[in-house]
Amino acid sequence: MRKLIPVSQLSPQYMDSLRETIEIDLKAKAARTKGNQSGDWKVRDLLPWTDLNITSAGQAGVNTDYWGMTTLAVSTLLTYVNHKLDSDEFVAIYGVALPDVNPCVLKLLMQTGGAASTKANYNLEEIYASDVAIGLTPEWIYYRGDETVFIQVMPDAVGKAVGADAISDHLALIGLIATPAGEVISV
Repeated sequence: MRKLIPVSQLSPQYMDSLRETIEIDLKAKAARTKGNQSGDWKVRDLLPWTDLNITSAGQAGVNTDYWGMTTLAVSTLLTYVNHKLDSDEFVAIYGVALPDVNPCVLKLLMQTGGAASTKANYNLEEIYASDVAIGLTPEWIYYRGDETVFIQVMPDAVGKAVGADAISDHLALIGLIATPAGEVISV
């Protein structure tokens, strides 16, 4: 069972070890899929626009590369990510951060393209009660090249008033992306 564990219950050593394990695994999976060496891959933190083309908050490029959503309706799924990865992109998502004081998103569905298959169904309420609203999972969600990352959120209320950043709710996905070494990141 995939479960988000509040970071307040995890040691810094465990969190470092988890990230290192995921990085090694992600490089190995990318290398096996593409038939080359794990050293031919670099791994970095996942970015909302650059890597997943999040558009639910009006993002439209590198100047709006932030996590968030604008319009939320009670008990109505909102598609947060619907992006087909390039053939040489491999993603592992292993956590969620909710930086808002009063978030309204209760559920996060990690799926394949068009909700064809659900990889994880996270209840976020457990991490709300934590001092730091961040949850990590030791069973990360993996998306391989050419696969569609499809993620939906379910709020329990209408989103808060939109702030200065045009966002009513922030929800950051904690993850890594492996791409070929030497690739230049640009928009």
